[in-house]
Amino acid sequence: MRIESVTAHAFGPLHDRSLPLAPGLTVVAGMNESAKSSWHAAIRAALCGEPSARHRPWRGTAWRVEALMSLESGEVIAVDRDFNDDTEPDVSRRVGLDRASFAATACVDQAQLLTVLDAANGMQNHLRRAAATAGTDGTVEQALQRLTAPVDELRDARNRLREAETDLTVARREHTRYQELSAQARFASAARARLAVQEHAESMKGLTARVGRLTELKTRFGDSPPSGLAAQEELTHVVNRALAAWRAAPNPRALAGPTAAALQGELEALPSVPVGETTLDEELRVVASAYATASAVAAAHDERRPSPPTKAEPSVLRGLATRLDPAAGGRLTTASIEVDTARQHQDHAAADAARTQVEADVAAARVQEIAVPNPFLRNALLALSCLTSLVGLLLFLTGQHLAAIGVVVAALVAGVGGAMSRGNSTHREAAVTFAAERAAAATESRARLFTADRTLAEAEGQRAVALEAVRIHDEAVAGCASLRVPADRETLWRLANRPAWEAEHADLVCEVARTEKAVRVELAARGKVDATMSVPDLLVDYETDCKVRARQASMAAQRPLLAQALADRRLAEAAVTEAGAARARAFTLLREAVTAIGGTGERPEDLLRAIAEWQRGWDRLLREAEDERNAWAELQTLQANGTLDDLETTLSAAQTHHATLVEAALRYATVPPADPDLAPSADTLTATAAELARTLPSVPDAEEAVAAATAALAEITAEVEAIDLASRYLTAAREKVHSTIAPALEDTLRTWLPTITEGRYVDAAVDPATLTVRVRTAAESWHQASRLSLGTAEQIYLLLRVALAQHLATESCPLLLDDVTVQADDTRTHAVLDLLLQLSADRQIVLFAQDTSVAEWAREKLGERDVLHQLTQVAA
Repeated sequence: MRIESVTAHAFGPLHDRSLPLAPGLTVVAGMNESAKSSWHAAIRAALCGEPSARHRPWRGTAWRVEALMSLESGEVIAVDRDFNDDTEPDVSRRVGLDRASFAATACVDQAQLLTVLDAANGMQNHLRRAAATAGTDGTVEQALQRLTAPVDELRDARNRLREAETDLTVARREHTRYQELSAQARFASAARARLAVQEHAESMKGLTARVGRLTELKTRFGDSPPSGLAAQEELTHVVNRALAAWRAAPNPRALAGPTAAALQGELEALPSVPVGETTLDEELRVVASAYATASAVAAAHDERRPSPPTKAEPSVLRGLATRLDPAAGGRLTTASIEVDTARQHQDHAAADAARTQVEADVAAARVQEIAVPNPFLRNALLALSCLTSLVGLLLFLTGQHLAAIGVVVAALVAGVGGAMSRGNSTHREAAVTFAAERAAAATESRARLFTADRTLAEAEGQRAVALEAVRIHDEAVAGCASLRVPADRETLWRLANRPAWEAEHADLVCEVARTEKAVRVELAARGKVDATMSVPDLLVDYETDCKVRARQASMAAQRPLLAQALADRRLAEAAVTEAGAARARAFTLLREAVTAIGGTGERPEDLLRAIAEWQRGWDRLLREAEDERNAWAELQTLQANGTLDDLETTLSAAQTHHATLVEAALRYATVPPADPDLAPSADTLTATAAELARTLPSVPDAEEAVAAATAALAEITAEVEAIDLASRYLTAAREKVHSTIAPALEDTLRTWLPTITEGRYVDAAVDPATLTVRVRTAAESWHQASRLSLGTAEQIYLLLRVALAQHLATESCPLLLDDVTVQADDTRTHAVLDLLLQLSADRQIVLFAQDTSVAEWAREKLGERDVLHQLTQVAA
């Protein structure tokens, strides 16, 4: 978050004054009674509200501050707080804080710095307050003590549920066991019946096959054995030997690539190994890289040479750069347009207020002109008319007609008078209503006129601020023109820093000369000396020589590979010659075998075809003879186990028994197929299932008991979970303070502490339980921060406040600091200011100071993102 500007319409001694703030570091300097603390309090009140009563305006009853802020998301927030009736929200919540945590971290005033001395643990109290107010209003321990879970009830409910579930499990297990035993018993009986059918069917199938085979062989052979074939074993051996030799003979392959003679010529043409370096030496590469880097840096630095030359003092140039504001003219134009627009609105509002006031006055005068009716007279006349009418009616009934007529005439006169006394009442009510409407319109017009007047005053105040900025800018431009320098901030800063640039450039030129000398020395050591050539040319020439020698060495390194390739080629050519001779011998044997079996042919394909045709005919005769011998042996074996009539009688008896077994198996037709291994245990399983059925527990009763126990446990568990969840959240909040804030403070102090204490204190530690701060000196001794000097304690306290603001805020939070260097010496003051300038790179910092050294430091060090405001004493 960034605060763009703050306007104090009525706050302490400030009336209709604006203070623009820079995005980086804003230094507000001034002597005593220049309203520094009032501006500090006004900025804090604009963000958080609830200002102190001592900041009430010195005159008047209005108490109002206005501020314009922008968030990192680009959202712009305008706050206008009337502290007599403040309804604006707490802006610090937009960065993850609230009023209390913002005051305890990001806002530091003189009163809070002095509280460090009030007690020995003052610093720890501040840290605990910052950590606690960022989370809750009460303590975590108090909330945790009030959260007590019903442990006994939960344990009893779980025990009851466990017992009920155990009973249900036992009931279901016994019921399932009974069903499984019953099913297994039926499966076992079915398996036993089916297994008997299958086993007998297999035996019948074998018996039937034996009868059929015996009948077939008896018909085929009768009582005569088969005759054999003449053997031609020698011819078969000749053919087989020739085929084996042909299949084993290798097939000569065609060699690819260069011949042995060509490889011998390449080997003789290779060069010898060169003498000298083949790659750029690492030491030379390092010094050459240093020379190239130094040359590039010097050239780049020369391009940034400050120009044009001027004799003006650096402090004058920095002051001009600080006062230049090119955007001031645009802001003045915008402010002037806003003033004109506000004046037009004010004129319209004034005319409308005058017109409505005149209308309200005319309506009020009209109400005064209309007489107010007398309700008592009207009521009396009407009552008299009614009474006289009654008297006239009585007289008429008694026969006194003349007297009755007179009384009736008097009643009419009284009634007409009462009615006429009511005549102007309607007109007066309408006039009163119209006058009230005009009076309300006049009040609303006056309110609009008041708003328009306030808007016009604010716009004129903004225009005055913009006009002052334009005047300062014009004076700075005139000063630049008198010094004959461009009115540009960046150019002025460079001109102010010209001596530093010249010193740095001289150092860079010396570095170039040193590295150039080092490169020439390395090249001379390698025999490369030429004073007429530049260092880059010498390096290129040397690197070319290295590449030529590397190419020659690479070619010479191929000699062992070519020698091995030549030896391999000679072995391959010898193997091809030997394979050709073996192939020729196998072809001769193949041709002799074909001639022996009566075939002919000259090519290997023709010879192999002739042998295959001969083998097919010979193999068929051999297979037929073998089948005859096997069938006769099978017939003799079958007749040894009984005659054909005996086998047919046995088969008829087996068929009758098989029909009985099939009838028994049909009783289990509805039972699915079962494991045959269950058949032996059928009787045992049936008896066990019958015994278990007499002692089965009730499953529905057990399920009802489990449902009741589950409902009771769910009710108690929900209560326990709610209490446990609340305890975890509260414990996590407490642990976050210990485990997150303390390490963040330690890391911040370790980074910044040596800088602001000139290296006297180099380390810091924070107790995660009590947030006690200790610092360590360079001599390895630890000290409590609260026991150090007042200035050192305040500096450590400032660092802690900055770290807390950085850790607790969800986005960049501005820091408001009032006289935080008042107890520091000049050296530490400059160290603190340099650190604040460094921190302002990623957050907005507003620093109020009365020390003149702070203002002098600001004029010298502040940049484009920073600004210095000089305040004067306010009127008494």
